[in-house]
Amino acid sequence: MVDLNVMLVEHARSGLNTQLEKATTDGDFEAVKKINAELVKLEVAAAPKPNGKYGDAEIRAELNKQAWFGTDPKKSARAIELGKSMDPQKFATPAAFAEALVKAVEDEIKPAGGAPDPDADPDADPDADPDVDPADKNKNKPAVRRASDGPGDGDATNTAVRRRASGPWQKMSDAPADIQKEINRTADKFAPKTKEGRESYIARALQAQYSAAQLRKGK
Repeated sequence: MVDLNVMLVEHARSGLNTQLEKATTDGDFEAVKKINAELVKLEVAAAPKPNGKYGDAEIRAELNKQAWFGTDPKKSARAIELGKSMDPQKFATPAAFAEALVKAVEDEIKPAGGAPDPDADPDADPDADPDVDPADKNKNKPAVRRASDGPGDGDATNTAVRRRASGPWQKMSDAPADIQKEINRTADKFAPKTKEGRESYIARALQAQYSAAQLRKGK
């Protein structure tokens, strides 16, 4: 049984050859040029693919769907290089081949900076000295107090380290632990990424939280 695609190709080829003969007889060289170009396209499309399924044209058509292919020289060159080492016969479709190739390129060429470290502490101080043990750094920090303007009830003496007795909170350690946590959380989301920007954001947040705390106490 004759393959339907073969019949269609033969029909198209016959029609183009008939047109070519007429254009040649009429001396219409522009038409001859166009018909020859169509014949070339037809022969290329009808040519058997290397693996009997698809070839470079189909693979490149799939790769062209990637925004970076043809515009990012590094990734494009790497895709072509890796593609030479892959066997199209082991992939059912050009889309499957291109998908595997794109994944290999994306895994190999990560964006600048890479993905965030999942083990990193989101509350870590970016300006902290990596050579200083956090345990030693916290030795001299005052103990966390209750949400109060006065000294903590658990102080050994009235002269123990305390939060500010009056006036707005000037630094994070002046505020209660739950307010410190809330300010840090919102600063991580909304504060500018520079050190100065974050400090300015925290200072304003401390003032606002202090005012809110005073209102809750009826002061």
